[in-house]
Parts: sequence; structure tokens; C-alpha cells
Amino acid sequence: MDRDPYTVGIAPGDGLVVRTGDVVMYIADTSLSTGSLIMAVESAANAEQPGGAIAERLAALAFGTDPAPVAPFGVLAPTANGVLVLLRGNVIAQIDTVDGVRELSGASALTWVDEVLPPSARRVTIAGRRGLVALKHSDLRAGVVPGGGFVLEPAASATRPSTGLSVGEGATILQPAARGRPITERPGAPTESVPPVQRRATTSETSNLVPVAGVLESGEGAIFPLDRPYVIGRDPLVDDAVRNAHASPIVIHDDQHVSRVHAYVTIDGDSVFVRDASTPGGTFIAAPGAETWTQISTTPTELEPGWTLRVGTQILTYRSADPR
Repeated sequence: MDRDPYTVGIAPGDGLVVRTGDVVMYIADTSLSTGSLIMAVESAANAEQPGGAIAERLAALAFGTDPAPVAPFGVLAPTANGVLVLLRGNVIAQIDTVDGVRELSGASALTWVDEVLPPSARRVTIAGRRGLVALKHSDLRAGVVPGGGFVLEPAASATRPSTGLSVGEGATILQPAARGRPITERPGAPTESVPPVQRRATTSETSNLVPVAGVLESGEGAIFPLDRPYVIGRDPLVDDAVRNAHASPIVIHDDQHVSRVHAYVTIDGDSVFVRDASTPGGTFIAAPGAETWTQISTTPTELEPGWTLRVGTQILTYRSADPR
């Protein structure tokens, strides 16, 4: 495959589709643990060569000493020589080239099937079964959404607006950070957080809900665009807002002070609000250069540009797209 911008369309179904930077994964069975697979995608996306990094991390999961079963998956990631496709279990890749369509199946090997795609490949569908078609106008930019698979194709040929899966740009992962400086209170509150779930949102709604208000940036360089709500925690996928595609998850691993669902981030116009999810550890915000931490409540509290949010030991800073 060449290095033109690509779109990532989502096919309907019961699995999960994960995108961080240039790494895209389909997870076929959500009844098994998915957190370790999502973490592997996030960490590999920050590597210089994401394809090699994701293969190494997935090998440790699939063939390591941990007895927990790994869900079937299919992943695409850029390498120095092209784009790697890697399949494990009952997952299929259909590869469209100038010579026709051919198929790879993760079920055809005891371990997994992997291949670097040829430059002639113009479209790749990774799914749990044949014949799936991406939802019209869907284009996953980042995060985790429900889906039965995904279709990666050049932006020029897609009917969806392009986000540009430009190979080699990379991304970053949210990991626990050292405790930072104290912060002070910033009052203010709207009356709602993540809206009550009344229907399943479409993928296009999840990945581009509102104009980008800015980003949340971690100390390690992870970037989370504020064009959607977020649920933060050790296992935010259990929250109904994430499960029904009304919000994207921010996963914080290996922090005993962080609850499974710990905090919510919501957008109202160009304003950003955060609230705690009634957690023992609490959620904190602060002004730049402040000297003390202040705990916020379950009532949404406005986060001003430049202010800091702390969940457990992880610190996120709000960088506005329109500094005021």
C-alpha cells in the first residue's frame, strides 16, 4: 500500500474497533478481556515503526505465560516496508488489489497469519465474517467504538470525509505518570455530563461529535481531541456511554487509586467540563502554577484552557484550539 491518506470505515457488529494514530485493530469477541489488546495498540502507535512494535506486544499477549485467553483480532499497522496485516483466530482480511480480491484468515494458522501488504493493495477489509460493508459516512479518527470490522481505503475513493491515515505520523499512549504539582479549585458547572443513553450512536457521531475545542495532553505526550465526550478509568469500556458509542474511553493502567469508571469529560460548545464518578480516589483540577490540589464533585466543573486535570497519578492539561 502507498502512503496516501486513508479513511477507516466501521462495519456494524458486536465487536470493537480501536484506532490510535496509524494502528487500527478489530477485536472480535468482547466477552474476553479486551483491555490488554487496546493497551497494545496504544503503546505500539507511539513507536517509530508501529508494525514491528504491535507484533512484539501481541506476541507477548498471545503466546506468553498469562493463561487468560486472548480475543481473536485483526490489526493493520505501518512498518518500514509497507503496512502489516496481522490476524489471529476467526478474523478475515479481504485485500483489494489491481489484480483482484484475495483473502487471509487468522484461523488458517495455529499462531497467527501476518503479511506486509503489497503496494498494489488499495482497500483492506478486516472483519469477523465475509460481506460486511462499512456504514456510510463513518470514519474513525481515534478511540474505541462498537463494530463488526473495519474497511481501510484511500480517502480519494471513499465517500466519507478524509481524516488521513498517513503512515508514519505515529501517536502516543496514556500511561500512569508521577504525581505533579498541586492545583487549586475552579468552580462552575452545567447540569449534565455524558447524556443518558437512549439509543446507540453511529460511529460518525462518536468520532466527530462537535468542533474540536482543543485537546487533553498528558505529560507523556498523549493527545485526546476534545471533539467528543470521554470516560476515564481503569476499565471505562464498562460504562454505558462508551458501550453505546456516546463517548470514547481513556484507559489508565496499573494505578490502584483509579476506579474502573473514574471521571467524565464533556463538551458544551467551546467549553470543557469534568466531573468525578463518585470515586474513593477523587478527581482534581487546577489553574496553571497553582500550589494546592482541590477535589471536584460529581457536578460538572468547567476546565479552563491551560488548567490541569488529575485522575490518580495521571495528569492531563487542557490545550485550547482557540487560546483565550
